[in-house]
Amino acid sequence: MHQKCVPLESPAEWRNALEGIKHAFAHTWENCYAMRLTTGFRTYLYCFEAEKVRIVCPIAEREFEGHVDIVTPYGFSGFVGRGDYADFPHHWRKFVESRGYVCGYIGLNPIFENKIYFDSNELYSHNNIYVLDLTLSREELFSKLSTNRKRQLKEWEKACAGLVLEKHALTDFFLKNYVEFFRQKGAAPVYAFSAATIESLFALDSVLIVGAGLPGKLEAATVFTCTAYAADFLFNVSLPEGRAHSAALLWYGVNYFKSIGIPLLNLGGGVRAGDRLAEFKQRFGGTKLALSCLKQVYDPATYAALCARMAADPADRTGYFPAYRSLQHRRPAI
Repeated sequence: MHQKCVPLESPAEWRNALEGIKHAFAHTWENCYAMRLTTGFRTYLYCFEAEKVRIVCPIAEREFEGHVDIVTPYGFSGFVGRGDYADFPHHWRKFVESRGYVCGYIGLNPIFENKIYFDSNELYSHNNIYVLDLTLSREELFSKLSTNRKRQLKEWEKACAGLVLEKHALTDFFLKNYVEFFRQKGAAPVYAFSAATIESLFALDSVLIVGAGLPGKLEAATVFTCTAYAADFLFNVSLPEGRAHSAALLWYGVNYFKSIGIPLLNLGGGVRAGDRLAEFKQRFGGTKLALSCLKQVYDPATYAALCARMAADPADRTGYFPAYRSLQHRRPAI
């Protein structure tokens, strides 16, 4: 049994560690590299191996008042692996304690999570995602749409002909509009991506961008990512007059990923469970899965001291975690 950290400076080793493991785009070197261009956090792929088992998880280190806590980079990642190992939570705990971390916020991917890899007492569900099974026929996928969504997509072939796939134009549109769009939506700080992050992501073959609008004027763009195991709806940016394109753009992604043999499309969820964005995604007929995370404290004494310094309750696991970062989290996103 051994554990190691694969740094971003070793992309080939990172990709080799993911071989044979079902994973999402958020686990990839490409995503984590792009996210570091915004955060600047030291980022690596944690890798555990024992017998025929391998478990991995991308990790970013953050400093706070001279101490370090960890978080999974933006996206749906968390622990994924090949094989079960009942003692893994014990070995993980030894690893993080040996690194001197105070605590960790580990986001999980409901599509690939394995409950053997963590202690259920540290699991907190805070939202839902909606996942489409792209192994279904197109007729079956269409039949699962809500009545209103079917009406919107009835003339799909005609709408599809007017969509824009030229990446340079779409990247320019996104860069010009995403800051203001996310500001109007009251987006959390995690959405304050740098232009370098956007440009790095959008240049990838595993990232699909599709746009719509009037001739010569883009009004909306939707971004998807994928691995061989699943695609993800990453985000959408639109001008006020471009909101009507949202269903057609998403449906293009459904058809595209089905055509290249990707079995699942994660539509994500809302900002909050049951909000308008969640309802929009729910109407595509996907399976609802609970979105969960792990809130782990490795050094209770230091965690309590940092919380006391910030007038936060160290026992509270229901709100923002770690609690000592909650005031920082409330600052305007952009």
